[in-house]
Amino acid sequence: MIIEFDSPYQTRHDLEKLFKVSPATIYRWIKEGNFPKSVRLGANMVRWKASDIEAWMEEREAA
Repeated sequence: MIIEFDSPYQTRHDLEKLFKVSPATIYRWIKEGNFPKSVRLGANMVRWKASDIEAWMEEREAA
């Protein structure tokens, strides 16, 4: 495990701070298919599973 998350789900804002990128970069990665899929937990609540983010980071480091 690369990083230990305090919650099983992460917000876009959490990921922006973690990767030090803008919202536009996150959205671009999603559009390009280069970012884990989000999980819709409610009408206005989108999160990413911490385990998916960890796996994505490990793949990027291995490449």
